[in-house]
Amino acid sequence: MCGIAGLVSPSSCVSEEAIASMNRRLAHRGPDGHGTYCDQKAGVGLGHHRLSILDLTSAGRQPMSTDDGRFTIVFNGEIYNYLELRKELEASGEFFSTNCDTEVLLKGYRRWREKVVDRLLGMFAFAIWDRDARQLFLVRDRAGKKPLLYFWNEKTFAFASELKSLLTLPECQRRLNADAVDVYFALGYIPAPLSIIQNVHKLPPGHCLTLRGEAITIRRYWRPELATPLMAATREARIEQFRDLFADAVRIRLRSDVPVGLFLSGGIDSSAIAAECQRQSQSLKAYTVTFDRDDTDLPYALSVARHLRLDHKVIEASGTDVIEDIPKIIDFYDEPFADTSNVPSYYIARETRDQLKVVFNGDGGDEVFGGYRHYEHVGVKQWLKRLGAMTGAVDGAANQPWQVYFKGKALFNARRRQSLLHGRIETQDGLTRLISSDPFLNAYQPESPLKMAMWADRHVYLANDLLYKMDIALMSQGIEGRSPFLDHRILEWAQHLPAKDLVRGRSKKNLLREAFRKEIPGSVLDREKHGFGSPIRSWLQGPLKPLISDMLPCPLLADEPQRDVMQRLAAGEAGSESRAWTLLMFALWAQSWRVAW
Repeated sequence: MCGIAGLVSPSSCVSEEAIASMNRRLAHRGPDGHGTYCDQKAGVGLGHHRLSILDLTSAGRQPMSTDDGRFTIVFNGEIYNYLELRKELEASGEFFSTNCDTEVLLKGYRRWREKVVDRLLGMFAFAIWDRDARQLFLVRDRAGKKPLLYFWNEKTFAFASELKSLLTLPECQRRLNADAVDVYFALGYIPAPLSIIQNVHKLPPGHCLTLRGEAITIRRYWRPELATPLMAATREARIEQFRDLFADAVRIRLRSDVPVGLFLSGGIDSSAIAAECQRQSQSLKAYTVTFDRDDTDLPYALSVARHLRLDHKVIEASGTDVIEDIPKIIDFYDEPFADTSNVPSYYIARETRDQLKVVFNGDGGDEVFGGYRHYEHVGVKQWLKRLGAMTGAVDGAANQPWQVYFKGKALFNARRRQSLLHGRIETQDGLTRLISSDPFLNAYQPESPLKMAMWADRHVYLANDLLYKMDIALMSQGIEGRSPFLDHRILEWAQHLPAKDLVRGRSKKNLLREAFRKEIPGSVLDREKHGFGSPIRSWLQGPLKPLISDMLPCPLLADEPQRDVMQRLAAGEAGSESRAWTLLMFALWAQSWRVAW
């Protein structure tokens, strides 16, 4: 895992200092080395900061070029099936001088061009410059594990793992994107392809981008809605199918030249990973972090650790210094981000950075196997009807299930957002435009409210909130996260599971629970999902109260709706803390990053 950046300006000279400046802002993502490539004649520069996981020698440094100099790559992520691809390439005449997956990816592109992405098992964001064709090729992995943003103003094209790198460019003005601000106050995060800054876009998961001259082509290469995996007829056979898929997903993710650890939360997802690793006779050191003396999960984690005989360490993290740490977190999350679990995620990464470099986590388990409370069958149907009434959905676009689903989740409804943004959003709000144009939502015809909710959460919430949160938190401390549940073979297979294998009444994750019934303690398998958030009400009414007084109302937003939220918070109104937190995170971010309309 690493940080990558690049700049293409065919009509002007690209300076080495510009690339170096972009690269320096990504140093936290790759503390083990850095490098740049600059072809001033072509107007191209590439930068890379390395977190070495495979082939720890200098042979794996990037940017990496083919022997003839035609192709040059910068790559962030891991190609888990690199050994199998290497054998295939060697059989076709390729030779290798390193033991790293970067060289396999580079020579795979030389052999198969864009079709190499269809062969990859892994998490990745990479760019390959073709010197002879004067063409840049960018790719982001299917699930969205690795971030990739780009800037384009019709003259200059730039890309990076994080927005802060792009903001070093004088061409990248710190002007707010009104649609993105609108979506932020609806969801608390900003999904691809939107970015908070004008002319900056996120490459969506499962997409590739080709730049040739002044022409940009974006293509969705992953179409999970078209996948037709073999699905067994009986539940017992489906459990066996899943165990085979999961075993291979874990097996290839254990490949590493540094020790691999596990975040053991005490929930079923991380416990399943631990059980599968033990079955494969792979010993992982497991870590459980308690936050602010909240040890709700600890007894369950200890039970799993004892049952599986894990090397287990409990680490206590504290949020007592939250008022000092919030600015640091704001700097790492370089867009406004209101998921309250980003604070404990940062602390967990910080407390374990000296213990490990690669860690397994259970991301994706809830979205893939139906772990959220609103997935209960009857509840989903009633919920959608209620949300339709609450949001005023009527015939037309607003009555589409995706619109109803996301608008019902909004922190601030459309009227309040319109007021907050001084009327900058006119005929159609940014959230409506985003949902209407999302390629994954538009391509899928849900067969039930349950499947609709899971698909939406998988391709919007998971990809743009949860995975972004963990990438930034872990990479801020130089840690790589690996998520077996996000293996695309599992994603494609699980979406065809019958509803009874997912949710039945109030019982959720049914197939996953049964698959590990003999290996994980029943107390863990049968417990309700426990969220991972922050005590924001006590923070906002305690250590962060002076900060609210200083920062709100934010001058970029209308005063009256902000004061209304603060009054409701002071009165103890339920839900007001989430809206106050969302406002505070925006105000702190805007001040830190010095943005304007």
